[in-house]
Amino acid sequence: MQLADVERLVGVPYCADTLDCADFVMLVQRELFGRDVVVPNGRPRGLRGQLALGELSRAYATRTDEPQDGDLVLMFEDGVLGHVGVYFFLAHEGWVLHSCEKVGVSIFHRVRELPDWGAPIEGFYRWRD
Repeated sequence: MQLADVERLVGVPYCADTLDCADFVMLVQRELFGRDVVVPNGRPRGLRGQLALGELSRAYATRTDEPQDGDLVLMFEDGVLGHVGVYFFLAHEGWVLHSCEKVGVSIFHRVRELPDWGAPIEGFYRWRD
């Protein structure tokens, strides 16, 4: 994966009703990896939706200790397990592309910076085929 491919998805507006972090992960999977990830219709939104993301994510992916480009990243946000992003290895380190309500757009963070930013990683997950 090239940085330019990923950078074009930085700054996409966040919307709790139509493009939250889970929707953004599905967009990234479709746009950059040609993977059609579909979560159940009517999945909860808002805080209930955030709380459901952990279990929902595990139904689609298997935990890995060696993440690769495109893997799902499950994070805590403000102490709650319920934020997701997409892993990339660029410029000799791990990065996570995710859509964030706090800043209102999608952003790109170094893995090592996420705990200081308030979003420590719970784990990395490889998509099931």
